[in-house]
Amino acid sequence: MTEKIVKDIRADLDQENLNMYSGKVPRKTMIAYGLGPMTDQMSHQMFQFLIFTYYYAVLHLHISYITTAFIIFAIWDSINDPMIGPLSDKTKSKYGRRGFWIMISIIPFGLMNMFIFIAPINGTQIAIFLYMIITIALYDSVYTIFSINQLAVFSEMFKTDAARGRANMWRGVFTIFGLLVGFVLPTIFISPLAPTIDTPPDILEKIPSMYITAGIVVGALTIITGFLFFKLGMVEESAEEDYEAEKAGFFEMLKDTIRNKTFVVFCIANLIKWMVFKLLTSIISLYAIHVLGIEEDAFMISLLLLVGFLTAGIMFPLLEKLGRKIGWRNGFILTQIFWIFALIPFWFLDNKPYLGLLCMVFMGIGLSGGIYFVDPIIADIIDEDELKNGRNRAGSFYGINGLINRYSTILTFVIIMIVLSGYGWEQYLVGEGLNVGDLRTGLKILMTPVGMIANFVVIILLLFYPLHGEKLAQMKKELKEARLTHR
Repeated sequence: MTEKIVKDIRADLDQENLNMYSGKVPRKTMIAYGLGPMTDQMSHQMFQFLIFTYYYAVLHLHISYITTAFIIFAIWDSINDPMIGPLSDKTKSKYGRRGFWIMISIIPFGLMNMFIFIAPINGTQIAIFLYMIITIALYDSVYTIFSINQLAVFSEMFKTDAARGRANMWRGVFTIFGLLVGFVLPTIFISPLAPTIDTPPDILEKIPSMYITAGIVVGALTIITGFLFFKLGMVEESAEEDYEAEKAGFFEMLKDTIRNKTFVVFCIANLIKWMVFKLLTSIISLYAIHVLGIEEDAFMISLLLLVGFLTAGIMFPLLEKLGRKIGWRNGFILTQIFWIFALIPFWFLDNKPYLGLLCMVFMGIGLSGGIYFVDPIIADIIDEDELKNGRNRAGSFYGINGLINRYSTILTFVIIMIVLSGYGWEQYLVGEGLNVGDLRTGLKILMTPVGMIANFVVIILLLFYPLHGEKLAQMKKELKEARLTHR
């Protein structure tokens, strides 16, 4: 009886692995895989959306302390990404390489959504500063563990272009949903987001607890969707299939990843793409107020991003077909070209809020490619590395990609400060002597010329990306033969 059960289990595992190699991942598993990116973005967007406002406007932590905390945070962030990736690649567990790390990170990941908002309200500046450093570093640690591993499993679960195209469509839809939850859900519990001189004292006292409530709700959703992803959305290769993974040293894997020229070219392109994306989300509120003329309607401002993200999500089924027809790289280039043209009208939208909404539809079409095509391209790079080295090192690649992408935030705010320094930024910060016309011009420069030039650079870099066309097809053919040989 026991032998029969063991044989049945082994047969099921063999069938799962065979399905993975043939690209036949069940539709329900493919859809459930999207819960991983949704969990990732839902939590992280809330963190990015609220953390500065909470410590600066609610707890009144001095800006010098906040700046120091974020510098320390950035240093730690740049260390743990490339560290966790190779560790994941070398893990051997009955839960799988990625599953082990996903499993142990889910509950801490959810809890940290709450802990980042329970700083000592009446504590000294030093106490609040130390609490901020510790909690955002811990948050980033568990977030990185979850994020890198949910990303890394993509190339391992979905082996063919057809499977990756379909899975990435669902992944993109869930990612957009996670982004919207991260931006919108906290505003249901927190109103106002920051106190003003007109905020009644009774409301003022409740604002910190509003942040805690939002953290608890998003944290609970993070645990629920993360667990569902672990149970329903992951299928990993058996230990036997992970041939030679244990033979490479930690630093050898890291160096091989950095030396991969194809990967480095794409990472730089992806870095600049993320810079344009973060530039858009960083200045859209100011652009809406000072260019489009939306002064008091906060919902109208949120609607701009909502329209862009929803349009991007609607585009994913079309992008799947486009990518499979002309290739992931070429599809990415095409949407970047569209994005460049979609930015042009934003120079001419003075006091035209409803026309701005329409233009965000076209912005969303261009944005969709930057979201959709990244992971299939990285999966191809990981496949090429597997062919050369005999092992799948997705964790290492996503770790380095995460490290490089972290600098897009720094690049974004450097560009904002450079451009706006001569267009009323200092006056805006202190609230005196602001020339709205100058600020409007600066915001338009950031939205249109800067965005267009950056997207053009992305296209140039993608033209130098070599893994496409016949070279890609030949690599996939050789990799398929190699995998069958090692089975």
